Amino acid sequence: MGLIVLVPTEIEAQFLQGLPLELYVIGIGPVEAALSAYEIFLQKRPSLVFLTGFAGAYPQTDLEIGDVIVATCEKFVDFGRKYETHLVSFPEHLPSTDYCPLTHVFTEKLIYLLEVKGFNPQGGPLATVCAATYDRKRAHFIAEKFQVLGENMEGFAVGRAAKRAKVFLLEVRIVSNLLSEPEKDWDLQKAGQRLREVWECLAKEWK
Repeated sequence: MGLIVLVPTEIEAQFLQGLPLELYVIGIGPVEAALSAYEIFLQKRPSLVFLTGFAGAYPQTDLEIGDVIVATCEKFVDFGRKYETHLVSFPEHLPSTDYCPLTHVFTEKLIYLLEVKGFNPQGGPLATVCAATYDRKRAHFIAEKFQVLGENMEGFAVGRAAKRAKVFLLEVRIVSNLLSEPEKDWDLQKAGQRLREVWECLAKEWK
């Protein structure tokens, strides 16, 4: 079989049909994604797994529909203490984490390969949310506080599952919507075509 690739839904999976990938649909959101991913990790015992799908781009990032993002870390931005005016992490004495690094030698290799093949990937931190953002004020708040490029609903959870299972995780996201324009429909066709192009390349070139 080919590379092990996790996707949140059948929507992403349909764009990757026919490629030599070992493809698994893990579900939407942190809970379903973590449970499904960890189960796959225990069954397959892989050393390296990819997570891929769509992402919303935060304001002031200069990202456009169809752009490629490689996650260097995931920040669980809905996790903490929410006050009327701000959000803070839980106190240090509580056993909790809202940060998952995804930078390792394979991350550098992935970014380099996509650069060489002309995809112009943006490497950087992503936000994992429990609710997709349809609110400009919230989008600006998350972007400014956490300094992230885009948001998704699975990355942090799968990253934590991978760490527990001692699996290297690589996350590749395609921008499907701009959070500066939340009223606009997601362009799944354009993002999906780009997703397929990326994975046609990786299925062939990743060694």
